[in-house]
Amino acid sequence: MTDETPSAAGPADPGEAQAWADLRARWDDPQAHRAFLARFGDLEALARAGARYRAVLESTPDDPMASAGRDEVLRKATVLGLAAVPRTVPPAPVSPWVKRGILATLAVLGLGLAAWAALAFLRSGAVR
Repeated sequence: MTDETPSAAGPADPGEAQAWADLRARWDDPQAHRAFLARFGDLEALARAGARYRAVLESTPDDPMASAGRDEVLRKATVLGLAAVPRTVPPAPVSPWVKRGILATLAVLGLGLAAWAALAFLRSGAVR
């Protein structure tokens, strides 16, 4: 197993290597994994943590603690990523008076159209 972070994951903070070494010493302790992951608060740091768990899984594919750690890294990264998505502002609600005004206008137009059609029908001489 490797205890080094792949170089593509970026620079680590100074205490990260020591925290990983401490975790490896207590690998079967779920609390140790939670404490290790609690120190990562941004996507870059989570990428480094994920790379460490991935390296363990490459050498030991059936390691349940590495799988759980990787899954937790993915969950935290998803939450952080979704939190960074810009929110759209919902449109301002339309006043009930505006809605009533539009409805009244449509009603008047509808009644006017019906009256015009009735007058046109009566003038055409269809009713005699």
